[in-house]
Amino acid sequence: MSSGPRLGPGAVTARLREALEANDCRLLAEVLHPNVCWNPPDGGNTGCHTRSHVLSHCARLHALGLRAAVEETFTYPAAVVLGLRIHGAVPPADPQTVQYHVFDVNDGLVTRITGYADRAEALDAAFPGAPAGHRAGDPWQ
Repeated sequence: MSSGPRLGPGAVTARLREALEANDCRLLAEVLHPNVCWNPPDGGNTGCHTRSHVLSHCARLHALGLRAAVEETFTYPAAVVLGLRIHGAVPPADPQTVQYHVFDVNDGLVTRITGYADRAEALDAAFPGAPAGHRAGDPWQ
């Protein structure tokens, strides 16, 4: 992991997109906090609680043939939202559905990843307190 200066939110967004487009979970290591917590969209007990756990889970999903295509990105001061279309032959693959993941960012590192099935819920979680239609990057304002 790099010991250079911490990345800003826009750079974190770019790194996440790069890692997903390259299908390389190792690229995520640079932006994940050592104690990152990942909660899946279904709220099940399959979450991860450390960087190494998140990376090994990503590698396992990749080995199963799952791939994520980035459909949308939203960058906020303390969070990044990615709309992902999951492709593959095993669950949670569903190329007809976009899943949203909120990456909470603190000091240039992702500290928590939370999945949402609903876009509005993800945007609200990423930028709490913003009135509907006034979220930064909200295309519906």
